Amino acid sequence: MKKKYIWAIIASALSVVLLLSGCISNQASNNTQNEISDSSDTTATAVSNQSDSITIMVSGKLNPEDASPIESSTEMCLYEMVYEPLVKYGKGGVIEPELAERWEISDNGTQYTFYLRKDAKFSDGTNLNADSVVSSAKRWNPTSFSTPLTNVEKLDDYTVRLTFKENCYPVLIELTYPRPFRIASENSFDENGNFVKMIGTGEWMVESYVPEEEVVMVPNPYYYGTKPNINKITIRKVTEGESRIMALQSGEADLSLADLPSESKSIIESSKNLGATTTEGTLGFFLMLNQENTVLQDENVRLALNYAMDKDSIVENIFGGDAVAAKGILPDTVPYVTDENSKGYSYNPEKAKELLAGSGYTDSDGDGIVDKDGVPLSLKLVFQSEEYASWKSMCEYMQAAAKEVGIDIQLEQLDTSAYYDAIWKNRDFDMIIYRTYEDSWNPHGFLRSMFYQSEGSTSVCWYDPQLNTDLDEVIKTQDETTRQAKYDQIFKLINDKALVVPLCYPNKQYVYNTRLQNVTVAPTSYEGIEWQLITMEK
Repeated sequence: MKKKYIWAIIASALSVVLLLSGCISNQASNNTQNEISDSSDTTATAVSNQSDSITIMVSGKLNPEDASPIESSTEMCLYEMVYEPLVKYGKGGVIEPELAERWEISDNGTQYTFYLRKDAKFSDGTNLNADSVVSSAKRWNPTSFSTPLTNVEKLDDYTVRLTFKENCYPVLIELTYPRPFRIASENSFDENGNFVKMIGTGEWMVESYVPEEEVVMVPNPYYYGTKPNINKITIRKVTEGESRIMALQSGEADLSLADLPSESKSIIESSKNLGATTTEGTLGFFLMLNQENTVLQDENVRLALNYAMDKDSIVENIFGGDAVAAKGILPDTVPYVTDENSKGYSYNPEKAKELLAGSGYTDSDGDGIVDKDGVPLSLKLVFQSEEYASWKSMCEYMQAAAKEVGIDIQLEQLDTSAYYDAIWKNRDFDMIIYRTYEDSWNPHGFLRSMFYQSEGSTSVCWYDPQLNTDLDEVIKTQDETTRQAKYDQIFKLINDKALVVPLCYPNKQYVYNTRLQNVTVAPTSYEGIEWQLITMEK
């Protein structure tokens, strides 16, 4: 009965928010449209019913003027559309040729020789060759790889060799990342080495933009690959999930790369003008716990939080079944994740209460919240909803679920910038909802980013000495069986010590206007869609 009551309150609140925000969003959208139309700094504003152009929506930063291939300052799709890597992360994680037609790895695993294609040109008309690859590679941070990059050399006009300190298996995978290892024209930088313009060999180039509002992309006239069937893509920043679904409904936008509110599922399914493509992803949502909080240093409290969350209920009531209840921190669509090494914790509120009691927590004053030494068990949960529209309702559910076992959760919603500052700078949270990385970054890149602590630094998520050692060793392990065994140790340690609270693995869904045809999901979420395959309804 209590669970039904919780969901009834949340569902009612969400319905009101969706209705009100829709009205507000229409007005905000119209104001923004007028501002863009009046601007003399942009050559065009997308009109989604044009036969040769489409408008897509994102939620992150849109700053092409800062989008150096080595920086993280704008939406990932921009990097993917403009810049290309030496090798590509293909379907199923297969490494495929891109700017390099082929490559060789030395017997000791430290030297990678890349043989470049000879028909690639940058969007400014200059040729791709060994000089341009060397120029880009010398701008990379050599310590950003699993093992330091120690030398970059040109062997001839179309052959480049990269030398690394040690033999680490992820190097080739890391070269596929959307950043920071893409290749840019030397003309992307001025004589002082400052970034000035996005110039790549990719399918698209930037025609015009309004910072933090929209970017107009047109085909790269020198692109060597399949030419797109559309002549313009306008990428528009829309921060509210409700505004995104309304833009799709009204025809203002053709496709959303950004997350949509789960409660809009029925709208999408009932609309003859909207379609959706859904696939299993490699993304997971979880609660990051602040290790500096002495309450959370108690393993029983961390375990209690895991047992208190009904993940099946989250999937059913928030995602409408378009997700999988989490066990471990990463889904089994990620290499090396198995049922055995990521068993997770089933919903068991009574077990949660027992664990808290075992650590000396009791409800001494009968207010429903347990306390210890007169201090209530209260935790601040930080979230944002611009990138992931479902996070607000997820956090509201977790607040109610935690209260059922005697834990008080105080919610704090931040804008996206302040939210990331809380994670990466000021650590101002007890718990924060976060997402794993995806595709080529999983598992090694994500795990090292969250749990690895190098000398003189602090781990972002949680530090454990044994985990640190294991993360160092696994990337140097060449034998596949031994590597799997090492990952088993890593995932089992994270699970058994309850270092995080896994929540769910959402399916990857792209909603689009049905005037678009052949909407095909790309091999990675950072690309999103195979843009060159899209055709328009005649």
